[in-house]
Amino acid sequence: MASSVTVQSVLEKISVDHLECSICTNRFRQPKLLDCLHSFCLQCLQELRQSQDPSSTKLTCPLCRCETMLKGSGVADLPNNFAFSAMVEEVTMQEKLLEGQGSEIKCQACDEENQAISRCMNCDHFLCQECHKAHGRMNLMMKSHKIYTLAQLRSGEIVYKSKLREQVPKCGEHPDQNLNVYCNTCEQVICTTCSVLDHAKHTLTGLPEAVEKCKKKVTEMVRKSERRKTELGTTIEDTCKSCKELETMFAKTQKKISKKAQQKITKLQQEITKLKQEVAKIQKEITKIQKEEKKLLKETDMIYKDKLKAFEAVQATNRKEVTQTEHKLEEVKQLMNQASCYEILELQQKLLHNLSELTGKQPQQVPDKLTFMDFEEGERSLGRLILKEEPKAAAKQSSRPARLLVKEKWELKTEIKNFELTDAFIANAAPCSENKILALASRGIFEKKIALFTVSLPNSQHTPAPVPQRLYINGLTENVTCIAVSKDDNLRVLNGPVVKVFNKQHQLLHQFTPGIGSDSQPTCLALDDSNLIAVGYAGKNEISLHNPDGSLIRRLPAPMIRGNLTMYNHHLIYTNLPKKRLVCVDYYGASVFSVDMSSNMQWGGHPTGVCCDSDGSIYVAVVGYLTGDILHYSPDGKYIGCVIKGCSNPYGITFTSGGDLVVAANKSVQVYHQV
Repeated sequence: MASSVTVQSVLEKISVDHLECSICTNRFRQPKLLDCLHSFCLQCLQELRQSQDPSSTKLTCPLCRCETMLKGSGVADLPNNFAFSAMVEEVTMQEKLLEGQGSEIKCQACDEENQAISRCMNCDHFLCQECHKAHGRMNLMMKSHKIYTLAQLRSGEIVYKSKLREQVPKCGEHPDQNLNVYCNTCEQVICTTCSVLDHAKHTLTGLPEAVEKCKKKVTEMVRKSERRKTELGTTIEDTCKSCKELETMFAKTQKKISKKAQQKITKLQQEITKLKQEVAKIQKEITKIQKEEKKLLKETDMIYKDKLKAFEAVQATNRKEVTQTEHKLEEVKQLMNQASCYEILELQQKLLHNLSELTGKQPQQVPDKLTFMDFEEGERSLGRLILKEEPKAAAKQSSRPARLLVKEKWELKTEIKNFELTDAFIANAAPCSENKILALASRGIFEKKIALFTVSLPNSQHTPAPVPQRLYINGLTENVTCIAVSKDDNLRVLNGPVVKVFNKQHQLLHQFTPGIGSDSQPTCLALDDSNLIAVGYAGKNEISLHNPDGSLIRRLPAPMIRGNLTMYNHHLIYTNLPKKRLVCVDYYGASVFSVDMSSNMQWGGHPTGVCCDSDGSIYVAVVGYLTGDILHYSPDGKYIGCVIKGCSNPYGITFTSGGDLVVAANKSVQVYHQV
């Protein structure tokens, strides 16, 4: 009974995972250590290199896919994991002793192969009964040797320790000398001869002091990694709470929608009973409400699932980070507990690098706005979805023109006229870095002959107006409708039914066709700060939202969309010239506002270009009789006033990175600055 307890007490201290090679699943034979701190048998690594790329100087770890640089003789020059070799030898011997195989152990001090009864810890030999007696009769030096019986080793009274733990590595340059000095300059263990010949001017430290410094550094990095693990755990808990909050809001929103729908249906059903002649009309209204309810519930479900995907992605990433952190910390702790001082110093940089990677990453967070969802009842319609919290105390503004309330003042900074095409019609402009803009010109409204110009803006109001330089870009046909430039100066061009993307040198990177069907001819194009691309279709009253590579994110309804579009803070803002409307929808197609601009414009005016400044304020170009104005609206669609009057015929407007307002004004490009 005592023997079985000893087996459990000894063997359970060592994890099987730390004794077996993950490639061959056998106990380690000549284990080698990779940069990622994973260990494998020498022969397994050599075969792995042959299967990957024998000529490569890199070896990919089969567990974590990290790469290790090979030097000198390749796999053979990787650091030995003496700690693992010692553990394998000790466990194998302890198993033989504890599991009744002690009788198979033969004497190592004579050639008679007698059964061993004891072991000399100094000679590292098993001894038979005769050699045991002879050992005690030898000279004084051998009499002082420590000899223990197999019974003592088997019972656990004496623990068998491998000589590998006491092995002192030899110098590669001077094989007769031990490694006994640490060079701080080269960060390696060297012998006394090397310290004199090659490291005389370097900073040298004794091994005990160097090991102590290394242990302090590792301990500090472990402490930081533990704190990061705690932060990840806290973030996961917070994300779970936010996800539950979203689920609650989702359930409440659905309940509100269904409750309101049921109230309306019940009321209309009561009217059916009272007014038989109105049955058909009321039933039609009920059907409409039910369809509206179904549509709103479907939109709510889609938005909820999109938000839930964001939560799940963050949770998956953080959980993966926790698992990787736990594994890495376990490997570091195991190495620090089992490795010798020489190995710790040799592996110091690998240990600190691995721990530094752990402490450098931050937990992913879910934005608070993703947890919000609500429903607002309507008077005529069932109501609308609300995807972000709106200030409750916001007072409704009067729809009366407020031109007298406008305090901002804009002045003309410069006007560029000298375009190469005498009958040019400047309809679109886009700002670039280095204080330049691109202008799109066409010969006549109904012709498809186009030209692109680059214009360097002057530094001051008194600098002479620059001369536009025409661009000739390979890959463009003449039917260009819109242009947009990203922050890295990549050009997006709506060229007929195709969106083409050019780099800063105007070389074609890629292109894609956003529309589907004969009625999907694109009419406008916009770009947001994340390089998401929005394409509008007047024929379908629709907008398609795309990733930077052109892949489709979703298609969403866009009532009254025409030829002018801008993007800001996950909102799509556009104008409708015939109906004189300013419209805004979010990235899911939910209506944000739809403003009638008739009372804000002089008689006969029509809205054209639209853009937003850095604060989200909306500016709209208005073409009137013989001249035009620029109107200012708040981010929520409230009219503020007219900020620029009499600026020719403005069609396209945009802001530079410096805050200047650029107006494509028919025959010229005008640049205004705020004073």
